[in-house]
Amino acid sequence: MRNAIEVNGLVVSIDNSGCIGTKEQDIVQVPNEITAYFTARTAILEQLCAGAIPVQLVMANFSGDDVWPEYELGFKKAFSEMGLEMPPLMGSSETNFQSLQSAVSLTMLGKKKFERNTNNCEFYVVGEPLVGNDVMENRKKIAQLNELYEGLNSGWIQAIWPTGSKGIGAEIIRFAGENYTADVDLTSSAGPSCAVLIAVKKEQAEQFKAKMTAPVRKLLKTRK
Repeated sequence: MRNAIEVNGLVVSIDNSGCIGTKEQDIVQVPNEITAYFTARTAILEQLCAGAIPVQLVMANFSGDDVWPEYELGFKKAFSEMGLEMPPLMGSSETNFQSLQSAVSLTMLGKKKFERNTNNCEFYVVGEPLVGNDVMENRKKIAQLNELYEGLNSGWIQAIWPTGSKGIGAEIIRFAGENYTADVDLTSSAGPSCAVLIAVKKEQAEQFKAKMTAPVRKLLKTRK
């Protein structure tokens, strides 16, 4: 697992979003539904990385009670993209005070479904590192949830590993080891897991590459 943890047989993942939304002082101005979509997307990818599927959502909403429906729509969009019903949602909204900037946190509880196995696999990075407004301006460069989920369900993807603010290079070390690199920016923030590391069965590598719509780069072995 990457950042998820396992507690009493359940996989727990979490993602947060701050200063992104529709409030006047938000640094990135986007609809709240979009903020929620990418928050859910990241937490889902952490679940898939751990081999789990979410079964319960818990939201901490600091943007005001009136924003709750917009956040919920964004969560639903992420699951709909995968062809899944959104799990039950519960949580709490800050209603005593009005925040000057948007903030939301989403926790997911999941149950194990996939087994991670990187034997006889090739490693790839799907997508490119994007953060802030670049995410909205380069949607075709983002690894797509539905394609990754299909690959896991079909078995030609054996494992996935999201990347984030530490950059792709740091996650390559955790996923494949120090003796791998890729022809992509390795140090810039990948934001809401816009790039994802993938382990693919060698005999199904061409099928995998044909299914991906975002840029695909193979991880290359380096000299020790």
